[in-house]
Amino acid sequence: MLHAAALLLMIGSAITAAACCLVAGGVVPGAVPWQARQSAVVMALGMVALCAGDGDARVLLLVAVAGIASAMLGVVGTRGRAHADACFHRALGCVVMAVCALALLGARVGTPAPAAAGIGHAGHGALVPMSLAAAAGVVVLLGLMLVARVRPRVRHGAVPERAGRAGAAVLRRGALSGRILLEAEGVAMAISLIVMAAMVLVP
Repeated sequence: MLHAAALLLMIGSAITAAACCLVAGGVVPGAVPWQARQSAVVMALGMVALCAGDGDARVLLLVAVAGIASAMLGVVGTRGRAHADACFHRALGCVVMAVCALALLGARVGTPAPAAAGIGHAGHGALVPMSLAAAAGVVVLLGLMLVARVRPRVRHGAVPERAGRAGAAVLRRGALSGRILLEAEGVAMAISLIVMAAMVLVP
């Protein structure tokens, strides 16, 4: 029951993060470039596949490859742009998902026969460092996301003087809505990654 609840929480939060990212991209296109949107969608689809695959080695390998490919694509052309950090965080999230998938794949392949498997992490052997690397990746990513939200923000896309009061009000409402959506995405993304890391560490 607890395991099923964790799976539902991971899937729900990942889908919520992707939906918030896509909607924010429609509200404030400049704040969420396509690189960030594809990373969020791939991460959500990957987590759904991990849950639906039920430990299938082919699914785990596919998720790992897709996560790494999405991470590489997620940083293309972002250097020097205003929202390069956000793209990097999402790409790093895809890398963490790929490492988690590889850790689960290694645990599946390296687990001995049921009679000799023992309790807890017995039989994992050298596979434990991969799980620890996944957990460390989650911690580092959460730290980077927190730092990005705490440090002073630089205002981009100031409202032109010719926009008028009505236009300025519309732009401000759009920026506020985009900010709320992005904050919600960050929280949902953090929850999904924490749950995934916990599942990798405590199979």
